[in-house]
Amino acid sequence: MSALRRIGGGLLWVVAILGALSGALFAADMAGWVQPLVVVSGSMEPGIRKGDLLIAMPVAAADVDVGEVATLPSPRTGTLVTHRVTSVERAGGGDRVEMAGDANQVTDPEPYPVAPGDTVLQPVATLPGVGDVVLTLARPGVA
Repeated sequence: MSALRRIGGGLLWVVAILGALSGALFAADMAGWVQPLVVVSGSMEPGIRKGDLLIAMPVAAADVDVGEVATLPSPRTGTLVTHRVTSVERAGGGDRVEMAGDANQVTDPEPYPVAPGDTVLQPVATLPGVGDVVLTLARPGVA
């Protein structure tokens, strides 16, 4: 019986730690310090895979350089797109950023406009497969 009690106690600690980490991530997201992003396509494979969870932080647009991964709203749909920066055109009225997925053969169809003083999201951590778990738990039937 004590073996079952130890296993149960260990599992309880694991769940408690995961809950505390989730709460801290939620608080950081609400404060605007980080943005969790679920990867929904394979355009950045093999480095970033479909189903991964990215933890992104806002950085000044002026600090984004060619070769870095950035997340910007699509000029067509407004949805967030995470791709590698292929060029940055700096101008007084704002920047124009061109990006492409690592698995794509061409750059994205339109440049991403960034207004002066705006921030850009940059992934700082990748949690493999966690995005799929988040999406599953967020379904109304599961929740």
